[in-house]
Amino acid sequence: MEGRVKEYILIADIGKKRDYFALMLFHDNARIEGGNKVLETPDRIIHRYDITNIEQYQGFDYDEMAARIAVIMENPRLKNNAELVVDGTGVGDAVISVLRKRGLYPIPIIFTGGKTATDNYTKMGEVFTGASGKLAGARVLESISVPKKDLVDAGIVLVQQGRIAVAPGKWKDRFLQQLAGFKEKFNERTGKKKYEAEDEALHDDLVVCYLMGAWWILNRKDRNAIEERRLEQSRETGWEPADYM
Repeated sequence: MEGRVKEYILIADIGKKRDYFALMLFHDNARIEGGNKVLETPDRIIHRYDITNIEQYQGFDYDEMAARIAVIMENPRLKNNAELVVDGTGVGDAVISVLRKRGLYPIPIIFTGGKTATDNYTKMGEVFTGASGKLAGARVLESISVPKKDLVDAGIVLVQQGRIAVAPGKWKDRFLQQLAGFKEKFNERTGKKKYEAEDEALHDDLVVCYLMGAWWILNRKDRNAIEERRLEQSRETGWEPADYM
């Protein structure tokens, strides 16, 4: 599966020990949609996503959070077939460090108040302690800074496109309840808008997982799938379809 678009995305929202630690697993349920015979349009692949598993814990320390993530990533269906996206804002950095020591490659999402998403790169040796020689100096993606508004917009778009479904389970009702209570608020002190749970008792950890997953799907996974398709077509036909798009 290495080098190809992966089938699963595991999203982790990291919280302090007294807060909630949440996990959400997305499955890319790709389907072929038939083209229009009258218009002679070709068949196309539509990527729809099923949230197949939701987990929520309280009282976990950093090692316990990393251990739970590692167990899921070792599942035979997910091993080498899942992308790992983690909330890197605040205390998330500590868990990310443990995950990297375990040999995993989490992509931290840093929530910002900026206007555009930014990829942050560093040397591999500064991220993975086992890297040495030329490998240690190789450039590697350390994190992605994403405006919170972009995350919210992605969550809205994925629903509007009808490309998301939530499997029944223990946490489905709580997730939908959090989603319904996630509102835009105006901070009179700063003069800025922000998004958070309308009622503090509801929390928003499951919504945060969903928004990170939606942003990743629309901005990275879909883009990677398009690039992979272009590469395959280029190999088969000898021409680059991007030149004609």
